[in-house]
Amino acid sequence: MGKRPILFYLSFGHGQSRTSSNPKGDPGTVSGEFVERDIAEKMMTACYKYLLKHQGRTYKVAFPERDGKGRHLWEHAADVKRYRKKGYRVVSVDGHLNAGGGDGAEVWVKRGIGTKSRLGKVLAKYILQELKDVKQNSRGIKTTRDLYWINANIGVPVLVEFGFVDNKTDREGFDTDKKCKEYGEALAKALIRYWERYR
Repeated sequence: MGKRPILFYLSFGHGQSRTSSNPKGDPGTVSGEFVERDIAEKMMTACYKYLLKHQGRTYKVAFPERDGKGRHLWEHAADVKRYRKKGYRVVSVDGHLNAGGGDGAEVWVKRGIGTKSRLGKVLAKYILQELKDVKQNSRGIKTTRDLYWINANIGVPVLVEFGFVDNKTDREGFDTDKKCKEYGEALAKALIRYWERYR
């Protein structure tokens, strides 16, 4: 019997704070015209579209926020639980942008010595390599037990901080739709590399 198929579950940050009066949810970090939630949505949408076009794929892709509406974290966790019950090996990727004056991308994975931590670090390495190819600096792999996305029972969890919205030089890498697409496709290429290794 073959391995269970991989499913990439994509999301972007801050949709969990949506309300009836604000259906898109919390904008996240804002610096002038640069809004974390909107930029991350563009990147994750580009990632999703690229993954769907990959020839010969046996992985599956889920992106429930592709309709532009935010979702609560518990809704994501419930979705992933359903996919895992169906037999998928789920890799959950949440897209964000950082703030605080830094520079470059960083990827957060589960702290520890277990499988989720090990596989998360492999994927994180691929993500940072692909982002480097589109001229983004790397702040490296970060580990934590404190982020909900990392703690929730959502398969192999990875949280990607693509860059800093409050750093003028850093955001030159994602200040147009074309550049956001490049970042999203870089993420997709990293996911495909992961799939090629573990399928």
